[in-house]
Amino acid sequence: MSRTIIVSNRLPTKVQRTDDSLTFQPSEGGLATGLGSIYKADGNVWVGWPGLFVQDEAEEGYVRDQLLEDSMAPVFLTETEITDYYEGFSNSTLWPTFHYFAQFATYEDAHWQAYVAVNEKFCRAVLAQAGPDDTIWVHDYQLLLLPEMLRKARPNATIGFFLHIPFPSYELIRVLPWREELLRGMLGADLIGFHTFGYMRHFLSAVSQLLGMPNQNGQIETPTRTVVVDAFPMGIDYQRYAEAAASEAAKVHFAEYREALHDVRVILSIDRLDYTKGIAQRLRAFEQLLLRYPEWRGQVSLLMVVVPSRDQVPEYASLKVEIDEPGGPHQRPVPHHRLEPGALLLPLLPAGGAWPRSTAWPRWRW
Repeated sequence: MSRTIIVSNRLPTKVQRTDDSLTFQPSEGGLATGLGSIYKADGNVWVGWPGLFVQDEAEEGYVRDQLLEDSMAPVFLTETEITDYYEGFSNSTLWPTFHYFAQFATYEDAHWQAYVAVNEKFCRAVLAQAGPDDTIWVHDYQLLLLPEMLRKARPNATIGFFLHIPFPSYELIRVLPWREELLRGMLGADLIGFHTFGYMRHFLSAVSQLLGMPNQNGQIETPTRTVVVDAFPMGIDYQRYAEAAASEAAKVHFAEYREALHDVRVILSIDRLDYTKGIAQRLRAFEQLLLRYPEWRGQVSLLMVVVPSRDQVPEYASLKVEIDEPGGPHQRPVPHHRLEPGALLLPLLPAGGAWPRSTAWPRWRW
């Protein structure tokens, strides 16, 4: 029976190290959330990195056995690969470029070499799992080279690729020194998906202008194959969330929150810590709302949940300082609404303390 082999940089479960053991927790991020309800069906397997450096073979075997019970096959990365491939090329070159923050992009050949090597490592891991009739479904910007590598190893394989972030204009793609290699890597897939038609159009334009390959009606004619490109807006498991919202536990929480807030309106903001999310700008906008329209003071509460991530990348560390440090630009005193039972919403920061890495931060309750 054919299966789907899902491949992404991160597994839907992340492994974390404590003082005396390893723990297994759900991964944050849209990719794991969006695909988490389907990958276990029909014997499917998810291939990816478990999220930490594993120190020895015994520990590696333990992690592999635990994840295998949940239909996952880990790809282990060295500390150097994590630094150069993940924090380096993926998140310091591709991420800012693809999100139109080219001023943050770095261009290091060592990072590129690590990116190639890790994509090759993923290729070997996928080939160890995939049978001749299986569908291989590759995801996101960390693995742009993987479809072509798989195609060379398995010319008749069925390969799909989906990009979960924007694909930028040709004018940005063309400044990347490795632009042609990245495009050819993606073209190893039979079907390439994007969130929007605009992203799809940018990709077709880049392939046409940089590789000289013609396209018509979303089909690219390569020298050996036809590649289909289309837009597939990604949704959620609606039934799962609808049932959770209607559960008795949710009703109890809602009653607690409403008792705490009374008639105050709540603006809820949930994001991963990232400069592309506009978190600092959102705080400034809320401050301006209250300064310009003082009648809203005491009538509205902004609750921000910010999940820390990529804290080894300088831009992310700077953003955390900007929004969270005492005395920072978003800590200016302004008239505010009392919210006595704030602990019902999120844990409060201890006096003089610091948030642990896994904790979301509450900000600006008015």
